Amino acid sequence: MNSIRTSISRRDLLKGGVAVAGASALSFSQLFGFTNVFAQSGGDDPQTILNLAATAETLACTHYYSALTSGDLGLGEAQIDYLKAGLDAELQHLEFLNANGGETLVSEFYVPEGVFSDVEIFAQTTAVAETAFVAAYLAATRRFAELGNPLLAATAAQVAAVEAQHLALARQIGGRLPNHISLAAPLFINVSDAVPMLQPFLEGGEGYEGPAAYPGADAIRDAVGDGGVQTVLPFTQRASTIGTISSSAAAVNVRSGPGGDFSLAGSATSGDTVQIMGRNADGSWLMVNVNGATGWIAADLISMGGNISALPVTQ
Repeated sequence: MNSIRTSISRRDLLKGGVAVAGASALSFSQLFGFTNVFAQSGGDDPQTILNLAATAETLACTHYYSALTSGDLGLGEAQIDYLKAGLDAELQHLEFLNANGGETLVSEFYVPEGVFSDVEIFAQTTAVAETAFVAAYLAATRRFAELGNPLLAATAAQVAAVEAQHLALARQIGGRLPNHISLAAPLFINVSDAVPMLQPFLEGGEGYEGPAAYPGADAIRDAVGDGGVQTVLPFTQRASTIGTISSSAAAVNVRSGPGGDFSLAGSATSGDTVQIMGRNADGSWLMVNVNGATGWIAADLISMGGNISALPVTQ
């Protein structure tokens, strides 16, 4: 492995400077043998982490989208729901990374032959990839903490926790015990250590087919439909998402949706603290957690320090 990598580019990735020589010619089991690779003496810079993470999330989006739209895996309804939820989560991860300066370095990917027609190959491939993603986000957590950025470290840990859920679901689809480890495996000390695992998806080789292109956010949302996941704010926005009810009324209604015609989900009083989780499209209603209830309150009844437009739009 090389020492510290700074701002890895697409050219750096594809030339395999940090990859095992001839990795694309290795067998699946050889390439993805889970050995610790604590070889780097330096550490990734934030841009490198963001770029590699964005590339990995683009791969994940392409993988799950292809499984849903072009595969013939014979999955049950519940398993298809798993994939839709996973695809939506990966897209939200990617959009967060892009919004914070991450650049997707490659947008076309190769996959093992039969991955979208043989459920065993699909489950194995997905489990291997998700194991690498979990480990990479743990490495990002470590590195951001080392760089003195606890909010980014905590956000990376949030993503790692969800990638671990995807790993469990992939194992379940393959008929394996979903929760098979006591702790997530710390395979990498730096995110760039994961590049050898990504290389065959980037270059192809014997036993691989493609490439498949990233379909884009609109196509992904069409594929997900109503099967998406709840948007949760990252730690990086948490400091600006604490608000206070500010109203002259004795009680403020918490609604089940963004509008006065939705049913009641609870109530709050002036001075109550709320955690703001998102907004509707025009920012007139905020999704909050207050007094143990999650629901919607009109934005003009909440005083907050952050900018409403920076909040995620929540369905």
